[in-house]
Parts: sequence; C-alpha cells; structure tokens
Amino acid sequence: MLTLGEILRRSARPDTFGAKVALIEGDVSLTYAQVNDRANRIANALLALGVARGDRVAVLGRNSSEYVAITFALAKTGAIIVPVNVWYKGDELVYATRQSGCRFFLVETEFVPLVESVRDRLETIETYVYFGRASRTLEPALDGLAAKAPNAEPAVAIDENDARVIMYTSGTTGFPKGATLSHRQHYLHAVVYATETGITEDDRGLLIYPLFHTGGTDCMLVPFFLVGGTVIVLQRSDPDEILSAIERERATFVFCVPTVWRRLLRAMDARAVDVSTVRMCLSASDTIRREDLQAVKARFKAPITQLYGLTEAGVITHFLKPQYHEAKLGAVGRAHPLVDVRIVDTDGRDVPAGEVGEIIMKGPTIMLGYWDMPEKTAETIRDGWLHSGDLGRVDEDGFLSIMGRGKDMIISGGENIYPAEIERVLKEHPAVKEVAVFGVPDPEWSESVAAAIVPEDGVQVTEDEIIAFVRDRLAGYKKPRFVRFVDALPVTAATGKIQKAELRRRYADLATS
Repeated sequence: MLTLGEILRRSARPDTFGAKVALIEGDVSLTYAQVNDRANRIANALLALGVARGDRVAVLGRNSSEYVAITFALAKTGAIIVPVNVWYKGDELVYATRQSGCRFFLVETEFVPLVESVRDRLETIETYVYFGRASRTLEPALDGLAAKAPNAEPAVAIDENDARVIMYTSGTTGFPKGATLSHRQHYLHAVVYATETGITEDDRGLLIYPLFHTGGTDCMLVPFFLVGGTVIVLQRSDPDEILSAIERERATFVFCVPTVWRRLLRAMDARAVDVSTVRMCLSASDTIRREDLQAVKARFKAPITQLYGLTEAGVITHFLKPQYHEAKLGAVGRAHPLVDVRIVDTDGRDVPAGEVGEIIMKGPTIMLGYWDMPEKTAETIRDGWLHSGDLGRVDEDGFLSIMGRGKDMIISGGENIYPAEIERVLKEHPAVKEVAVFGVPDPEWSESVAAAIVPEDGVQVTEDEIIAFVRDRLAGYKKPRFVRFVDALPVTAATGKIQKAELRRRYADLATS
C-alpha cells in the first residue's frame, strides 16, 4: 500500500536503513529504527486515547524530531493531521480546528498560552495532548503516554486513498480553505520528487521549511525518508543557524524561499563558512531574481533549481539538468512525469507557446479537494484540471515561466497572502469605511502588504492602530506593512471595481523610498 506510514516502516527495517541516521536535531541523532519505534509508540498511545481512522487531529509546533515522529504516527493511526501554522493568531486557530472538525489537539508547550486564550472557543476539541521539552509539567504529556505504549506496528487498516492531511491555504474570499491530500498522493509525490532531484541515501538535507508547509513535508521529509537520506531539523530560518548547520553537518541539499537565500548571501558576506559539501540548491514558493540565482550558484558552487507548486498539488515542475541551468535561468522548469500542465485562456482553450495564460494541471498528486467545501472544490477542479489562478507561459522547449498571479495574491517571504482575508478583518474596524489590500515590491521580502483605506467620516485613526488591529487577529506576516488613508479608492467607470493595479502602480516605491 502507498501509505505514509509504510515509508517509515520500510526504511526502518534492518535490511534497509534501520541503523542509519534519519534525523539530526542539535546534538541529538536518531536512526530510522529509533524514529519508527517512537512513531509506533505515539500512534499506539493515541489509539488508546480514542483516536480513530478518519479523525482530524490538529498539531501545533515548530520543527522538531518529535513533530516528525508525530507526523508518521498519525499516518499510522489512519487519522488526518491538521498541521497548524505557528504564526496563526487565536481567530485563525479557532477557524482551522472548527472547520476541519478536529477532536484532538497536540500542542507544543511554547504555544499553550495561545491555545488557552481561545480554549473556550475550540468547540470541537475533546482531548488535548502536550509535547515538547517542558511537556512533563502538563497532563497528559505525549512523552508519558508513549513510554507506556507498545512499539509494535499499529493494527489499523488504512487505504492509500484515505485522506492524510488537511493544509490550510489563505482564502480568496476571506476564509482559508483546507486542501486535503491522500496517502497515495503524498507517496507518489515523494517518489517523483526523489527521482527528479536525484536524492540518495548519502544526501543530508536541511529541513528549513516548516512542517505545516508542503515544502517541509512533501519536498524534504517524506522524499528523504523514502530513499534513506538524513534530515537535519532546524526550528527557524535564521541564516547564521543555517550556515552553521551546513558546515557542522556537511549538508548536501539546501531548499528555502528566495528571502532566505538573500539573507544567506548577506550572511556569507559577513563570515567565512565552508559550504563545499552542498551539491544542490533549490528555491520555491516565489520567483527568485536572476541576480540572486547567479549569486547562489557562484557562492555555493552548486546548481540552483527553481520549483513551482501549490499546496493543492505539491511540486509541479522540476528544473535540474545542468545543460539548461544557464540557458533557462529564470524559468521554473518542466512538468514532472506525473502531471500534465496546460496554459489556457479565459475560455479554457490552450494558448500557443510563448503566450501568457492561466496555469492548470492534472495528475495523481492533485488534492482530493477542499475539506467540507464542495463548491470551492468544484470552482478549482474542473473536468479533473486544477486551476491555479497563476499566470504563466511555456516556451518551445516546454519550460514554464511564472508571469503573474491571479486573484490578487501576494507572496511575501515565500508565504501566500490573499488580500480578501485581510480586507475582511479590516472591514470590522469601526473607522474603516472602504479598504483595498494589495502588494508592493520589496527588495527583502519580494512583496509587502499595503492597505489603502477610506476612513469613516469624522473618525480619526492612525496607521499603527490599523496594523495592530490586523496583527491581533491574523498571523503576523499578513499584517499590512504600509497603510495609506485616501479620500476615495480608484475604481473602473463601468463596474465600479477597485483598480488594484492602479494602487500597486501608485505606491510601487513604498518599500524602497
């Protein structure tokens, strides 16, 4: 069966990679056999608590070896993991657990104050379990439960087409949507990713992307565990910590967002570091500037590959063959063997090579749908094709370039941000009469969030008040960095639709002036 738990079980066998180091976190190293033992104990402990196949289980925590074990443990129980973004605020946390109907919540101790602040609103949660270094002071603690549980493989019948994860993406209409993917979809993605990138058991990859992100699970953890590689766990994307880990652990594989690559380059200007073991650099979640691509190649003396993908579909393109690295610099690659990619016009017709249209895709790694949102699923997946909303073009050799994003999406530091979600919150502020949220170019973050606001008549409000209002209700990366108060928003004469392109043009130098 193509299930996530089977990947770990097989890699942990004595005749495969059982005695090999699977995880490194600080001064702790765990073999595949030890990770599997831990995952089995956690799985059996959770089953004893009442977790059952199909239950949704929320998990809130930073990257850690414990989070890795929890990920595989839940896969072995047949439950559906709901990984919660560590930057979520209370309202977002309530929404994600309520919309997915989570019965259980595994909370790392760092986030207990946040959870306690909204606990009376977490209506679907029946059982809390705590993990992390300080968890022994709380009950029930995962450590204590796992210590008493057997390490046998859980006796749960799981179908590879069962849902395995619900990952929340920002909503174009103001509310996040839970992209739901099956075991089989993750397994196939791991196979094609490992094959296309050429990961082997000798590779040592840095887990920089968070585990609540598809970049952390689909592009690092699962493919590496499939082939028996070693994963070096980092909690944060601090450039000095990353460089130290590369040097100390002799990492071969570095995958991060463009903002982090830029910070790594600056950090390397300030200190000498041995990065000679790195053989592959990858970037995703946003387009990376040509000059940054060239700088990474020069400093790391290794090829850098751009990838394109979605939470709803995993990685779609790979761009790896050395002969194309210079000629196609700036493209995000060709579609991998398990997906078909088309560029279509507004009527759904294919456009000629070189012309811009919407990127749509089809294949066995595409999500099952949005959890409990059949209408949104039907809007996004039509006739089996997932409509990304992104704009791109394919050249005569089949290489895809990203030309823009539909639905006004902003990408800041690799995180997708939908203006409608922020606008929904700002419309609740008593001083806001009209609002438009849009992205402006930013040399550090690629884009920053800006808001143009028409205040209510006679009401005084400051930029700091508006920013704080959003910061208290949404993850910090979604708050506006810039707020401008205007008498009126620019609109089209025919329909009265807000012209965000005009706002982006008008305020294009906010982050650089």
